[in-house]
Amino acid sequence: METRAEVLRRINWDYTYTVEEIDSILKGNDYRLKKPFYIKLLKSFRWYILQKVLSTDEIKEMLTPDVINNLHINSLKEKYHYVRQILYG
Repeated sequence: METRAEVLRRINWDYTYTVEEIDSILKGNDYRLKKPFYIKLLKSFRWYILQKVLSTDEIKEMLTPDVINNLHINSLKEKYHYVRQILYG
């Protein structure tokens, strides 16, 4: 099972941030900074992994229409719009 640090390390290949900085951003209050990481997480990992390594608040914030609509793969958009609808109505 992957840890939060391992997941963040895997999405960090094209960023100049450290894993600790990404973790701090995700735990912070600046949605503009979080959004690209949320998009990358949704594109890169299976749902069950995201559920294990992200908090409930992070998942709720990640599953906003704004983030989901920035996914380029239509099947992922559909999947996460459905997940959002099931979880949050």
